Amino acid sequence: MTRFEFAPGTVGMMVEDEDVARLDAANAVLRATVREVRDAMGGVSPDEVHAELVRLLADRVGTGFVVRDADLRADAEAISEGTLFG
Repeated sequence: MTRFEFAPGTVGMMVEDEDVARLDAANAVLRATVREVRDAMGGVSPDEVHAELVRLLADRVGTGFVVRDADLRADAEAISEGTLFG
């Protein structure tokens, strides 16, 4: 579905504690949030989609996780165009 996930070595605190359950939970939230935004915002401008992704993920994922903005923008473009599936 989305082209990226949080991975060890890219998520700050996770590198230190290697809390796999926490990483898995963050990835599940990431995937669910992208799906939710995809289903609600197809055809909306990429900038609006991106802003909603950023807002929701900040609220849902918590500290210690950082999503690459380039990946969020790419997904926002695909959501806007209706080409993100999965």
